[in-house]
Amino acid sequence: MIHNCSMINKAKKIIKTVFLDKGNKTLNVKKNDLPEIRENTVQKIENSITHVSAFSYANAGDTLLPIALHDTWNDVVPTIKWESQHIYPVVDEKIVDKINSTKGVVIGGGGLFLKDTNKNTVSGWQWPCSIEMLEKIKVPVVLYAVGYNRFRGQEEFEPYFRDNIVAFAEKAEYIGLRNYGSINAIKNYLPETLHSKLRYQPCMTTFLSQLYPELCEYDNKQDFIAVNAAFDRSHLRFGENIGDILGKTAKVLKEFSNKIPIKFYTHMQTDEAFLPFLQSYQVPYEVVKLNNVHPKEIIKAYAKPRLVVGMRGHAQMIPFGCNTPIVSIVSHNKMQWFIDDIGKPEWGADVLSPNYEDDLRKSIQSSLDSTLDEISFIKKKQKELYDTSIENARLALNKMSLI
Repeated sequence: MIHNCSMINKAKKIIKTVFLDKGNKTLNVKKNDLPEIRENTVQKIENSITHVSAFSYANAGDTLLPIALHDTWNDVVPTIKWESQHIYPVVDEKIVDKINSTKGVVIGGGGLFLKDTNKNTVSGWQWPCSIEMLEKIKVPVVLYAVGYNRFRGQEEFEPYFRDNIVAFAEKAEYIGLRNYGSINAIKNYLPETLHSKLRYQPCMTTFLSQLYPELCEYDNKQDFIAVNAAFDRSHLRFGENIGDILGKTAKVLKEFSNKIPIKFYTHMQTDEAFLPFLQSYQVPYEVVKLNNVHPKEIIKAYAKPRLVVGMRGHAQMIPFGCNTPIVSIVSHNKMQWFIDDIGKPEWGADVLSPNYEDDLRKSIQSSLDSTLDEISFIKKKQKELYDTSIENARLALNKMSLI
């Protein structure tokens, strides 16, 4: 008999050992350390753009994001000189002067609309830029591939968030949001006159094979399922039934492990809190650690599996971008928003559904039965997402007088 309380205690111990929840601190990447996935052409100082992002190696998704954004925009203007600015410091005159010395500022991508990562009383979201400092920025401002990442049941943003985002919408050329769920959520904070500033801008990780085709050449997928789980804010992801939900997940994976190997992909060390559940159900697995590795290795890893069953947003978007079929474990609205946007809502199983176990089992089996069809669909959809992104980049670059 499986004792979920025992598994939960083991999971908590893993989280406590590897994770400090104070500010969700990660290993920051210095400006000059940002790795390249592809070799870019000569950069021109007169084509400088400030890029505000959460540069980090500690989370696999955050490692890829800024690089993929650069390479997307470089497909339009290859000679951009990117000036990196970490998102967490409070914006002051010095940062504003840095921004104004370039052609424009791009904020993104990532789930930046979240109140408790880099918690502050300046803006209420991850970039602590006050309205006063925002007004001093004299170059075009663009938010690109940003997500509304508020968890289900999480408390509302502070009142000053509304004032700040209204000011941003007035200032920005546009606010590019990575799913229509985020667009609809942000609309609630804006007057209708500013709704036109919101644009659909998918995450760059959803079209990685358009940017790096040579890294995604796995037409014949390897015969294994890659699995990912997430434990940040687990009380909001799972509620009181965490043991039951994770037990059901492990049970389903045990059934499929009898037919196909399982590999567990970690984006952060805390993801390993799911391992006691796999062990409890005697699921044979191999661990593949994707934090603190070169972004090329992340892409290669996600291009290989026949299927990825993921709980993190980037454990669905990165494999999708690598032409790999996905099944999303929906413990956050953003997971469902993505598969809704691509027209495949059935590619997910919601942990709060009374039919979660059956839904997960059916979704996995359906994907394994139609691998080639799903890959064909993904390739076509990726081209659409890439074309939208290039159009948005062109619009911003035109406003910055770079095209």
